[in-house]
Formats: sequence, C-alpha cells, structure tokens
Amino acid sequence: MKEPIEIRAHHILCMPRFYRGGYNTNFAINMKNTCQHIRNNPNTKIKVIVAELDVLCLQCPHKSNNKCVQSKKIGKWVEEQDRKVANFLDLKANSIHTAKDIFNLGMNKVNSKTMEQVCQDCIFLKNCMEVGVNNSFKKDLNKN
Repeated sequence: MKEPIEIRAHHILCMPRFYRGGYNTNFAINMKNTCQHIRNNPNTKIKVIVAELDVLCLQCPHKSNNKCVQSKKIGKWVEEQDRKVANFLDLKANSIHTAKDIFNLGMNKVNSKTMEQVCQDCIFLKNCMEVGVNNSFKKDLNKN
C-alpha cells in the first residue's frame, strides 16, 4: 500500500473493532486486508482525513463520485462523525501519524461508555460494543 494511507477519522475507531462484517463482501475483504497491512506494519504512515472518502471507502457499495450516496442524511452523518471523532481525539485533518500511535490513541481514549456517545446512531455500534477492541490488533501494533 502506498503511504501515507488515508484513513477517515471515524475509521480510527472502527478498524480495531473489526472482525469480518460490513456492507458487503468486497467492503469486508478490503477492510480485512487494510487492517492486516497495518497490523503487519505498525509504523505505516496514516493521514487522517475528514469528510472525504478513504482507502476503506473504495469498496463501499454506497459511494459514487467520491461521495457517500447511501442517503443525504447518512452522508452528512458520516462527515459529522469524522469531525466528532477528530475533535474527540484532538486530531487535525490531514495530519500524519504512525499507525501504532493513531490507533493506540483511539483504543486508549475510547471505551464502551465514550463509544456510545461518540458513535451514537452508527449502524455498527451494537456489534462494536459486543466485540470490543480486537486484542490481537492491539498486540500486533505494539509488538517490539
């Protein structure tokens, strides 16, 4: 993967909680492959983006012309989610960090109580609350 990898701010919370679901098979495979790349390469450079499509959105069935087209309401909600998470994590749009640093920040700062607040109305919230942080993701990021 070309560095830096562009990751939407809200996906910083999604990726460590991902197990295998998603919008469709292509989306899930892309998410799995991106997560695996980061797990294998914790010093990968990540560019935090806000209100733009990222590497995970490439396989989303709800994208068209570089925008979320699931519905206007959902598109606006996703953009707001990026802003909300960036503010919560005190991240600037277009800032660059190592995967290890950025994902540890998200995993350490967001717990089940704050996740319910930050990710309110997300269709995947229930799943994320049930599975929690993938401990092997965390372990792989922090090896060495």
